[in-house]
Amino acid sequence: MTGTPHGDTSGPRRVNVTFSPPTPNGDLHLGHLSGPVLASDVCARSQKIQGHDVAFGTSTDDNQTYVVTTAERLGTDPESLIRLAFDGVTKTLELGAVDVDLFERPDADYTAFVENFFTHLWRHGAFDRREVDLPYDAETETYKAEAFVTGRCPTCLAHARAGVCEACGLYNLPGALLPVADSASALPRRPVSIWVLDLERYRSTLTNWYRSSDVTLRPDLDRVVTQTLEGPLPYIPITYPSTWGIAVDWDGPDSLPQAINAWPEIYVGHVYWLQRSREGREAGCDELVQFIGIDNGFYNAFVYVALSLLAVRHGLPVDLPRTRTLTNQYYLLEGRKFSTSKGDVRWAGEFLESVGRDRTRFVLSLTSPELQQSEFSEPVAESTLATRFDNPLAAIASALTAALAGRRVDAEPSDWWQAALRASRQRFEDAYRLETFSIRKAAEALALHLEILALRCETLNPDDPGDVCGALQFLWTLRTLAWPLTPDLSEQVSNAFGASSTVGNPPLLNALDDRPQGPFNGLDTHAVGRGGAAGDTAVA
Repeated sequence: MTGTPHGDTSGPRRVNVTFSPPTPNGDLHLGHLSGPVLASDVCARSQKIQGHDVAFGTSTDDNQTYVVTTAERLGTDPESLIRLAFDGVTKTLELGAVDVDLFERPDADYTAFVENFFTHLWRHGAFDRREVDLPYDAETETYKAEAFVTGRCPTCLAHARAGVCEACGLYNLPGALLPVADSASALPRRPVSIWVLDLERYRSTLTNWYRSSDVTLRPDLDRVVTQTLEGPLPYIPITYPSTWGIAVDWDGPDSLPQAINAWPEIYVGHVYWLQRSREGREAGCDELVQFIGIDNGFYNAFVYVALSLLAVRHGLPVDLPRTRTLTNQYYLLEGRKFSTSKGDVRWAGEFLESVGRDRTRFVLSLTSPELQQSEFSEPVAESTLATRFDNPLAAIASALTAALAGRRVDAEPSDWWQAALRASRQRFEDAYRLETFSIRKAAEALALHLEILALRCETLNPDDPGDVCGALQFLWTLRTLAWPLTPDLSEQVSNAFGASSTVGNPPLLNALDDRPQGPFNGLDTHAVGRGGAAGDTAVA
């Protein structure tokens, strides 16, 4: 969802950060972690080192029909699958130092909040009742929609499930998929009345929103917006005839059971969980940053924008901050998209345990599919880590510990080091600035910082105060600059100078030029190596 200008962007701001709630049909895989999950954490941390008041929260997406279809495939019940997945995802977030304020499951209060939100808009006439044709299974006497229906996308012909095509990111109704034999898309259609959000009815509201926006969309989301606006806007089911999800009785107690479509529900979930994340401090926010895969792009760009504007129009307590939706493309595993439902996965938790936290965060950031598809390869990842992270760090630790242990930054760095400090800081700040935010750029900035320091250590002159203090100050700046990306490295740099811990205590950019107060005691890189994780915690 893209927002209009809101408030003063200079000085401390209230920034809310979230990522698409993971469907609890399995643990997080590397595709999740390399995209919205890790990017949202690096973003939240980067805003904290700039002194902003950051709230970071989300939940599992329990009401998605993918939960039901996966449970059926695995021979278990949905609730057992959700509990297992929630525990797994929570552990993975902790292993990955994803420092969320709140990560929970929908509960009774959440359900009531969502039901009240949609019912309020329904009472104010925001939705239309419409008869649609849905695949109908006469044997079970059930209508099929969303994850229950597979076929070919009518726009790009890729294999797709009803709702949104993961290949092109565009919306499709369950009855619009090109049928595939032996699937629900080939079932006979039967008309049924549901409630829909008719986006064409709100075309002028949506186009005005985008015309007045000062936020630049990433190219893939811009394509979805442009292509969708070129034709009639679709209507989006707000309810489906289903017993799975949050039930509403808008048609009366004797009507067919209806449940809220889980895709529009996600927007209301963001509202709820971010409000919960801000409990005990100033409510509201000046800027909302949400991270999504491009398969969620249509809903964010149209459905969530429409719901937020309708909520404000009809008196619901919803903010309209400047909003940035940062999409990513797909991370491929040997040419295939990571997919829990299809079994094409490399589980993030297992990778984190074997590779280590900072090393995982670094290599996934460096290869993140931010703007285009990228491919994960275990041998390439290991080689990249060795050449761009492990070896430079080992060289730095060995050289500086041997030559400069006990030395202080007690003189001005040489002109060379001052120029290098300015250049590296600029690279990191460009990566962390919301307008140009990029975890790939942040990882590249870190790799170059380490490369420069390692190379200069080879010719370091311990008798030159400007060279000594420049090298130590260059290392010291990683306490702050590396904290959003590799928090364990940040903590080890802090320890190397006897400074206060950075765990739960973000070092601030405005103090970056300050000298470390204590002497350099040597750098221990073990905690950021293969064995993994020093002291930073995740789920609050």
